[in-house]
Amino acid sequence: MRVIGVGNILLSDEGVGVHLANELAKRGALQGVDFMDGGVAGGALLNLIEDQGKVILLDCVAAPFPPGTVLKMFPDDLKRNEDARYSLHDMNLADTIDLMRLRGTLPEMMILGVVPADIDTYRIGLSDPLAERFEEILAKVGGEIEKFSRGAA
Repeated sequence: MRVIGVGNILLSDEGVGVHLANELAKRGALQGVDFMDGGVAGGALLNLIEDQGKVILLDCVAAPFPPGTVLKMFPDDLKRNEDARYSLHDMNLADTIDLMRLRGTLPEMMILGVVPADIDTYRIGLSDPLAERFEEILAKVGGEIEKFSRGAA
C-alpha cells in the first residue's frame, strides 16, 4: 500500500499532506506502507498511483470545519470536472482520478484531507493552529491508514 502526501510546502498548510507523510515515514510505525512525497505533481501522480493496489492521498481540503479537522473521502466524493480536459498541465486531483477511471487504472483509494488555517502565506512549515494540533492530526491520519490497510474504510 502506498501513502502519498501532496501539496505545496512553500504555502504553509497547503503542504500538510507532505508533512504528514514525511513524519509518518520517519516514525516507521506502519509496516508495509510505502510513504511518498507527491508534492504538487498533478498529472505525474499517475506514475505514483496506477501500479498500486491501494493508495491513500494526504492533502489539505477546503471545508467548513475548524482548522485541523481530518476528513475521509473517496474518489466518488470528489466533484467531477465538468470541463473534462486531460492535459497534463495544471491537472488537479479530480482530473487525475478521472483520467485513471478513463484508463481503467484507478486503484482502491482513500483521500484524507486536513482543513487548513492558512494556505496563502509563503512559509515552510504549518500555521500555528495546525502546528499545535499536529500530533493529534498525525494520530488520526495514522489510525485511518492502519484501518484502510486492513480492509476497513
